[in-house]
Amino acid sequence: MSIEARKTKAGKNYYFVRVKSGRELVATKAFATKREAEVWERDQKHLLETGRPLAPKRTYTLEKLVNEFIEARAVGNPHTVDTDRNNLTVLRPELLRRPLASIHAGDIRAILTAQLRNGKKPSTVARTKTTLSALFTYAADRGLLHQPHPVRTMPKIPELSTVAQRAVGPKDVPTTSQIEAVLAGVRERRADIADVFEFMSLTGVRWGELRAIRVDWLAELPLPQLLIDRSHSDRYDEKSPKSWRGTRQIPLSPRALQIFQQHARNKAPGDYLFTNEHGGQLSVGVVRKFPLGFRRHALRHYAASTWLRIGTPIHEVAEYLGDDPRTVLAIYAHILGEQQRLAHAARLAAAERPQLNGGHLGDTWSPSGPSI
Repeated sequence: MSIEARKTKAGKNYYFVRVKSGRELVATKAFATKREAEVWERDQKHLLETGRPLAPKRTYTLEKLVNEFIEARAVGNPHTVDTDRNNLTVLRPELLRRPLASIHAGDIRAILTAQLRNGKKPSTVARTKTTLSALFTYAADRGLLHQPHPVRTMPKIPELSTVAQRAVGPKDVPTTSQIEAVLAGVRERRADIADVFEFMSLTGVRWGELRAIRVDWLAELPLPQLLIDRSHSDRYDEKSPKSWRGTRQIPLSPRALQIFQQHARNKAPGDYLFTNEHGGQLSVGVVRKFPLGFRRHALRHYAASTWLRIGTPIHEVAEYLGDDPRTVLAIYAHILGEQQRLAHAARLAAAERPQLNGGHLGDTWSPSGPSI
């Protein structure tokens, strides 16, 4: 490496820098001042020795990184872009004004734990964590992150473990009597909307998948099945269903088939199955006028819980939901535990019958007869 003082044809001084790697010339640049030339030469030497860019200046703030990240992601899936924008609003103004180099794991963990304390669901906070992780990974890929990754290195938050954030408890799944009461109330106002909710509780389809269902998505042989291969969330383009590849098949109960055929009547094969009063595609704004008293997504949980309770194998339930069997195990562990407790209660009842008939409880545990 060398810095050579030169003059332009007009007689003005400048400094020409040559950077070599071994005998190979890898970079050259001219500067008006010697100080600028020395700084650039030092930076190039650092790059050659470490292979990593220098840390950004203290004037490079977290806010600048966020803006560049959002701009870079803007060409992606619109739904993901909106989710990222929304998740990044958790970064407080005072944090955004700080230099990127000053942001550490404790700052990010404080944000996430505050969300949990304020009543945010673990799954919602986990999505925020995912966006923040992507933000700092983007910085690392650009050579801007010279401190440990703030998300990857922060102490674990138990509530955000995969099992904890996705597990569904008994209070998260409406009972059959709750479903029946809600549907009866909605049916008095709009029978077609009641059918929509009931169909979701019978098939476990997501809202976007339900909106996309066409009349020709029914296969009747060898058994009535709903074919799901598209999803259409409000305000976004139609796409493949979440967490699934190809077409998935959901066997229909007699009642689900009845609802399908009723709404398919007098429609062309490519028409939407569930429509608004004007025959257009159903929108979330319409169904929100009919509150259920629980989240609409709970209808999907109700369907999955029903299937597990009647003995449907986990891998089949996962296939019908479009999920991984491990995900089903994590989400619906309480249902599987419920079946085990019911079986245990049945064994207890069977064990007590001899005692109730005048025998001894010990009779049931000794293979050689009653103990003396």
